[in-house]
Amino acid sequence: MKHIDLTSIDIQAANDLVFDRLVKEKERQLITGISKAQAFQLERLGEFPRRRRISNRSVAWLLSELLDWIAAREVVISPTEAKE
Repeated sequence: MKHIDLTSIDIQAANDLVFDRLVKEKERQLITGISKAQAFQLERLGEFPRRRRISNRSVAWLLSELLDWIAAREVVISPTEAKE
């Protein structure tokens, strides 16, 4: 196995080294914080990662795509906005 020195690597590069995995519905809801219906609606509009069919009755999402979707929607609220 190839040794990788992570002490001199930036965070994004380290994130790229993480192995991707499939996420099922229950965990997807915990990760994204949106309902099944809202995720389906956003997916139909092309604004949410597409599901992967893993069997006749089961779907899943790639964790990396969900995390990218979240990162693209991060909003920083200033302390003055939070008080309003």
